Amino acid sequence: MRRAASLMFLLACSSPDGGDDSCRFRTAADEVTPPPLHTPRWAFRPWISKDISDDADTRAFVRGFEERGIPVGAVVFDSPWETHYNTFVVNESRYPAFDRLVADLHAKDIRAVMWVTQMVNRTGFDLELGGDSYSGPSPNYEEGKRCGFYVDNGSDNLWWKGSGSGLDFFDPEAVGWWHRQQDALYAKGIDGWKLDFGEEYLANEFETDAGMTTRQAYSEAYYADFLAYGASKRPEFVTMVRPYDGSYGMPGRFFAKKEHAPVGWVGDNRRDWIGLADALDHMFRSAAAGYVVIGSDIGGYLDRDDLDLTGDEIPFDTLVFARWTALGALNPFMQLHGRANITPWTVPDHTDETVALYRYWATLHDELVPFWYSASRAAEAGGPNVMRPIGNEASWQNDYRYTLGEAFLVAPILDATSTRDIVLPAGRWYDWWRPGDAAIDGAQTLTAYAMPARERFPLFVREGAIVPMNVASAVTGLGTAARAGALTLLVWPGAAQTQFALVDEDDAATTITAAAPITISRVLRPTYLRIRRDTAPTTVRANAQPLTMQPTDAALDAATTGWRYDAATRSLWVKVAPGGAVVIDAS
Repeated sequence: MRRAASLMFLLACSSPDGGDDSCRFRTAADEVTPPPLHTPRWAFRPWISKDISDDADTRAFVRGFEERGIPVGAVVFDSPWETHYNTFVVNESRYPAFDRLVADLHAKDIRAVMWVTQMVNRTGFDLELGGDSYSGPSPNYEEGKRCGFYVDNGSDNLWWKGSGSGLDFFDPEAVGWWHRQQDALYAKGIDGWKLDFGEEYLANEFETDAGMTTRQAYSEAYYADFLAYGASKRPEFVTMVRPYDGSYGMPGRFFAKKEHAPVGWVGDNRRDWIGLADALDHMFRSAAAGYVVIGSDIGGYLDRDDLDLTGDEIPFDTLVFARWTALGALNPFMQLHGRANITPWTVPDHTDETVALYRYWATLHDELVPFWYSASRAAEAGGPNVMRPIGNEASWQNDYRYTLGEAFLVAPILDATSTRDIVLPAGRWYDWWRPGDAAIDGAQTLTAYAMPARERFPLFVREGAIVPMNVASAVTGLGTAARAGALTLLVWPGAAQTQFALVDEDDAATTITAAAPITISRVLRPTYLRIRRDTAPTTVRANAQPLTMQPTDAALDAATTGWRYDAATRSLWVKVAPGGAVVIDAS
């Protein structure tokens, strides 16, 4: 058994006088367990990623979004960034001043997430154009081998970055050794790991320090350890992991446990309509299993069929990219990542349209952070999930409708016809793109619902919905730049009373109740309400005190409190000042 083998290694490494042991690394800092599931606010902002990059390219990548007014909340440093797979040592030829780069990103409120796996290579290679080459084993490989820190007695396993051995997460000293190598990166201020599935290339069952272990149990230990140690170093640390995934002909399965998946991404989908449906299938399976924060690689990662990587290239299609951008924005996790390193401004056609639509959808996703965060906190506490597939696995295909909390219905466009039938669930629904239209009765089918404009996506809002947002621009038409720092509440009141539990900036609860009147249990910052109302009121009151009607958005922004009515969208806009509870009624 491998415990005996490990003991022999320890004896061989021990000094004759019983002093320090060169194969002992575990300290009190390694006695950690994964925290309760929690995804911090920053992780709900839009992420961007490239396969092959360096310092100058990363800075230019971020600058490209900034110059086009597109929000970015995190940058993923995908491979290669290390000196070898996997050393946790930054390759200075690519990133000569990594500390400064991370600090500069943080100054822009952008987080840094690093790709890694659990493999340590005996030989390494990068098959991607522009990747790195490696001579000999990873510098840490021999020490791990000598100390018996790999599974299956250090057997060699071929994976897509070379051949090597898997770290034994069941060996406390191996885990301590692994952590010591990570410590320098935590000191540099990294905010998360993107944990790829190197373990998928191990055997189905193998020897560990705990005895024979299945690959599934090993996967769960791998993801749990990275989360536990990262969270012990930085309270808002995240791991980006695969929830349900089935790629490259390998059987689909769940990788990290749902309680160890602060961010779940279904990756390696092909960049066409087949890939989009595949991503939806994997997200639906994940959501149905209770994974909370999930998304996919916008546009699809692969330019080849994952079942035939030597086959013909799949052409890049800007319409697929446009539809996937909207889908990505309407998932809790939004990330741009593809093998071709596509950006909205480098697509081969419809470039200006693509930049504009990406700006809209990334901005909307960013504005929805209070909604995403509050809904996810409720789900983490055992409430209903954020993303809720409609139907069951047998009925998902060619439909893939889902709701987001109690607010939105999303009906994805699944092919180039840009037309589909949409079965509305029970209730009453408003078309997001026609805010001035009357509500539509549910429990009916909208036949041949057409969405020819590539910048749009079928999206409906349930009557009674309450949606908190951070609006800081006019990009989505939901506010102005003057409202940065304020809270915006979109409210579609119905006959029945509805509530939303907002987890506010102080991480305490604010309860918003919609009906007549509308109540807010506390107001921490200037707050704008857009209330769906068929007719203009003559009087609007806050806590029984009449508010002043303002003629324009600019006037409303300049005032401490007030209201105005937009007849085109049938929206009553109300502004209230910070304070205690407020009751808003109109007549």
